[in-house]
Amino acid sequence: MKYPITLVVTDHVPLADKDKYEVLVDELHQLFEKQDGFLSVDIVRHSRPHQVEYTVLSRWSSEAAVTHWKQDKTILSKLSQIEAITGGTAQIVRAAGLGIWVDHAGGMPPKLPPAWKRIVMSVVAVFPLLMLLTTITTPVIEELPQSVQVFIIVCVLSALLTWPIMPWLGKILSPWLSAK
Repeated sequence: MKYPITLVVTDHVPLADKDKYEVLVDELHQLFEKQDGFLSVDIVRHSRPHQVEYTVLSRWSSEAAVTHWKQDKTILSKLSQIEAITGGTAQIVRAAGLGIWVDHAGGMPPKLPPAWKRIVMSVVAVFPLLMLLTTITTPVIEELPQSVQVFIIVCVLSALLTWPIMPWLGKILSPWLSAK
C-alpha cells in the first residue's frame, strides 16, 4: 500500500540571509512543483532576535516520488546553495501517511502503526472532543440550521485535531502505537 510521505525540514537562517534564503527556497519549491508525485508545501516561520527558524512541510504521493527528486541535479544544486546559507544539511523528519502525528524511531524508515491502532487513537481523540464541543457550542449555535451547526463543529474539531490534540496524543500513545 502506498502512503503519502511528508518531509519536515527545519532550517535556522541568520537574519542577514533571510531574504536570500527565502528566494532560494521559493525557487526550490517551484522545482518541486514540476516533479511527479509532489502534492504541496507549507512553511512556518519563527523569528528570533538573531535568526529565523523555518519549518518546511513538503508532501509527496509516495516514497518513490521522494526518491525521484533526490536524483535531480538542479534540485541538488539549489539545496547546496541553501545549505551554504544554513551552514549544512537541514534536520529532516519523514512521516508516512498520517504518521506525521505519530513519532517513529529515529533512523528508521517511516512506518504507520496498524490501522486498528490508528482507529482507536482517532476515536480516543474525536469522541470526547466532539462531546465537549457539542455541549459548549449548543447554546450559542442552536438557532442555526443543523447543517451549519455541524459545519461549525467539524471546522473547530478538525483544527483542534490537527494541532494540538493528535500530535500530543501520538506522543503519549507512541509506545503502544509502535509496539508489535
